[in-house]
Amino acid sequence: MDLNERNDNNGIYGHFKSSMDIGMGVMYIVISSYAMKMQFIIDKYGKSTVWIIASLFIFYGGFRIVRGLMFYKKRK
Repeated sequence: MDLNERNDNNGIYGHFKSSMDIGMGVMYIVISSYAMKMQFIIDKYGKSTVWIIASLFIFYGGFRIVRGLMFYKKRK
């Protein structure tokens, strides 16, 4: 494998990783928003516990989305 092939493969992997970051970030936000709305989850674990954990997941999901977008901007 020569140098050009290796650089092309790293670019493909980088785009896959950034797409995965964005997708997982959206998934974290959607699932935690769902947990905040479902009454049976709140009844089982308590409102404050669900809100704390869900807000941490939302924050982490936002971080993953920003990290993925920053990679896209860096590559262009």
